[in-house]
Amino acid sequence: MKLAYAIIALTTTVLSPIAMAATPVQLSVPGVNLPAGNVSGVRLNVLYGQTSQVKGVNFSLLGLSSINNFTGLNFGLAFGVNHTTSSMTGLEFGLANWNEGNATGADFGLVNYTANNFTGAQFGTFNYAGSLNGLQFGFVNATDHINKGVQIGLINYDKSGTFVSKNLPIFPIINARF
Repeated sequence: MKLAYAIIALTTTVLSPIAMAATPVQLSVPGVNLPAGNVSGVRLNVLYGQTSQVKGVNFSLLGLSSINNFTGLNFGLAFGVNHTTSSMTGLEFGLANWNEGNATGADFGLVNYTANNFTGAQFGTFNYAGSLNGLQFGFVNATDHINKGVQIGLINYDKSGTFVSKNLPIFPIINARF
C-alpha cells in the first residue's frame, strides 16, 4: 500500500508541470486523475475513472473507464470496460465497449453497444448500434436501422426490417442493406 502511495506521489510530482497543457500521461483512479486535464498521450485507468477527452491510448484495468470524447486505441484489460459518453473514433478492445453517442472505427468485445450511429465494424458476442453503417459480426446483432451494411450472425435483428421484408425484423445468418 505504501508503494502505491509512493508511485502516485512520484507520478504527480513529475507530471504536475506538464498539466498546464494537454496531459501526456495520466493515472486515473476512483475520484482522482493524476494529473488532471485532457489527455494527449497515454491514460491508465484503474477500477474506475472519468475524464473529459483522450487522444491516444487508454488502458482500463479491472473496471470502468469513462471518457466524454475519445480518439485512439482503447484497451479494456482484465475485465476492463470502455465507456464513451459523447463520441468515439478509433479501435476498442474490451470486455464491453459502451458508446452512448456516435462511434467510428472498430469494436472488439463480448458486448459492443453504440446508442446512436456506428460506422465501422463490431465484432462480439452481442453487438448493437442505433443505426449501422458497416459490419456487425457476432452471435446476436441488433440495430434500429441498417443504413448501409451487413450483419453476420446466428440472430440478426433490424427493427426497420430485413432485406427479405420490412415486416420481418429478424433474419438468421446474414442481413444486409445497401
